[in-house]
Amino acid sequence: SPEASYGNPFPAQNKLTLLIPGATTKFSRRSPAEYEKLANICAKIINAVPGNTIIFFPSYALLAEIHKFLHELSDKKILKERSQLSKEEKTELLQEFSSNHTKGSALLAVISGNFSEGVDLPGDLLKGVVVVGLPLQQPDLETKALIDYYQKKFGKGWDYGYVRPAFTKALQSAGRCIRSEKDRGVIAFVDERYSWPQYYDCFPRDWQPVITNMYEERVTEFFSP
Repeated sequence: SPEASYGNPFPAQNKLTLLIPGATTKFSRRSPAEYEKLANICAKIINAVPGNTIIFFPSYALLAEIHKFLHELSDKKILKERSQLSKEEKTELLQEFSSNHTKGSALLAVISGNFSEGVDLPGDLLKGVVVVGLPLQQPDLETKALIDYYQKKFGKGWDYGYVRPAFTKALQSAGRCIRSEKDRGVIAFVDERYSWPQYYDCFPRDWQPVITNMYEERVTEFFSP
């Protein structure tokens, strides 16, 4: 079966990986009430991290819906990615984000968007990464072909052809932004599905993810001197 390993850029003592099951971006559960739950979780993490945080969303639409609540709940400045940023606009947004690292700010971005790769924010420039939901999209023709192939070959078409590629994107977004082994930071995955066995078992062993609803306390404790 197709398996992949994702190396963790952190020494174990320098990172905290949290799985937060208090809400979800599942299509069947999407509503203003659920968006507010997600925004509350994100805000508590933003406010507890002593510095900058990037929050990745599955889509621009979800980013916009959750931002409606989040901007009033966050103590930190909120910056938002827009689709189709020019190279200059991306550089300017990153520069503003980096310059806020002492007071701390939050950059709202999209998985597979402008900031999910090619971002270098070492040291104190980034203290936390939050991944909200699983980036599952409507299957296109290529995805449907993959589902069909893995179904015929392994009997697990939906899992290998649809769910795991989305999970891989989530891991890559979380791990790509904090690279140096000297960096210290928090990675949080916000969606109840990450705590389900079929997803939890996909995390690399050295990430040592902790399922918790006491995330605010865990983040504060992690960053305490």
